Amino acid sequence: MLYATSTKKGTGVELFGEESALVNLHETLHFLCGISESDLDCHEHALSLAYEIRKAFERQRLCRRTESGELLGTSLTWPHLLFYTAYFRHLAGYSSTTKEHQDSLSALENAVESALVGYDAKVGSEVVSLYPCVGAVPSDFYASYIEDITYSWLYESGSGKMRFRRLPVLVRALHIFSTRYQQYAMMLEREAKKRGCSPHQLHDAREWPEIEW
Repeated sequence: MLYATSTKKGTGVELFGEESALVNLHETLHFLCGISESDLDCHEHALSLAYEIRKAFERQRLCRRTESGELLGTSLTWPHLLFYTAYFRHLAGYSSTTKEHQDSLSALENAVESALVGYDAKVGSEVVSLYPCVGAVPSDFYASYIEDITYSWLYESGSGKMRFRRLPVLVRALHIFSTRYQQYAMMLEREAKKRGCSPHQLHDAREWPEIEW
């Protein structure tokens, strides 16, 4: 089982699970990213979620003791978690997954959606209806856009319930056909042309202050 609760300021969630559940999820995410060099290059950005899951079951993030035993976890921001939950579900549609893989993905989705509705039933329900489609992106998708959206969410959107109420707008912006993504792509391509490199080689150089969860 996986469990998720929204953080105090609504920045994201604390995702917890038994060690075995986290290990299974980690294996599932890596499986979906493939094993060939081309697959790994294409999906490398998605392994950022797998990295946090690994840090969780290695006891390098959060630990909670309950009557039924020890739960291990990690903190994840809403934009990052919502996009990659949808992204991995999309990848699963093109992979020969096992029952265990499907169970892990479903457990992640259930935990995420429960945390959304638990923090704000109305807004959370709207986000639940919106986020599944944002993971359907082409192989040339500019993954740095997720960082850009996350930065905006963390440092330019306030905090608490007021910020959470804007989450549906942010989720819509995650879609590749959104005006915001199209503008970001054009900006990235212009900058890459100036520097004589691929847009995929550009990285966010801004400082990221400590996250207030």
